[in-house]
Amino acid sequence: MKKNNSKYCKPMKNTMLWGLFFEKLLEHMNASVMVTDSSGTVIFANKLCLEMLGYHSKDVLGNNWITKIIPREKRAHAKKIFSSLKKEKTLCRFDSPIMGHEGVKKYLNWVVVPLKQKRKYLYLFMGKGGKYEPRGEVEVHELNREEILTEYDRIIEALFSASRISEPGTAQHAYRVMGIAVLLARKIGLGREKIEALKTAALLHDLGKLAVDETILFKNGKLTKQEFEEMKMHPHWGEEVIKLVCFLKEIVPIMAGHHENWDGSGYPRGIEGKDIPLEARILCIADIYEALTADRPYRKGFTVDEAVIIIRSEVGRKLDPRLTDIFLDMVEKGELAEEGF
Repeated sequence: MKKNNSKYCKPMKNTMLWGLFFEKLLEHMNASVMVTDSSGTVIFANKLCLEMLGYHSKDVLGNNWITKIIPREKRAHAKKIFSSLKKEKTLCRFDSPIMGHEGVKKYLNWVVVPLKQKRKYLYLFMGKGGKYEPRGEVEVHELNREEILTEYDRIIEALFSASRISEPGTAQHAYRVMGIAVLLARKIGLGREKIEALKTAALLHDLGKLAVDETILFKNGKLTKQEFEEMKMHPHWGEEVIKLVCFLKEIVPIMAGHHENWDGSGYPRGIEGKDIPLEARILCIADIYEALTADRPYRKGFTVDEAVIIIRSEVGRKLDPRLTDIFLDMVEKGELAEEGF
């Protein structure tokens, strides 16, 4: 049964906060990033992109990306590519010569990802430099399935690079949570595609912490009730970002549900039992076990025996009883230790 826990589900009241969160996310991606609206007007360019182009933000924002950075003789082809991208609404990769500051030319490889927000689309361009070719054309690359998956991985890695900025140890925590979750998923016979979705969700599960005020995120000591309420919004904020990326929509329920509790006392929605997606229940167990057994700056990690006792106490409250029994059996048989967890 779903609870009407609407106080956790409301969108951000301050739209500027959402804008700042989105910009903070893109700024921390380890890629050159530019975002345009459907008309091609640049609404964001991160530092790496501006450095690559040799521009200041004021020179780029509010300008059409084609007329600003594509050489005049190549613009017609670029316009055809952008029109096709808007029509097809799918991932696109193309090469193009560009003009930077003072007419300096480069040759770039772009991957463009449509981002759907309600009924509107934004377009996220990720670029990387190449050697300038004087006769270089604006060329679309038809992607086979393997290349598409490679580009997906590149985008996920770029998002993960932003996620790990959110707090010290995030990268190690996420990788360990992913490994633990996969072991449990395989144990119960989860299918390959669902395991792949679970792996991605585990890597990005704390993405929403970028929206949490740093004074709260890095606070030494217990959070106040109000501070904890803000911290509890991070699954929702992460969900809001991932929903923009069409090909990641399958991981949204997993990310959004990793702090939901079996008895309905969790957040952000307060759903309970089997209403919580199976993969989210797996991720919850892995997240708690890793958090208990890992060393933190403010405490030493619990021993495996101590962690088992704590996890047993959460059966039927936070944790799915059946999954937890299977997981603890794996721990006690040393199956996690064999894999380095």
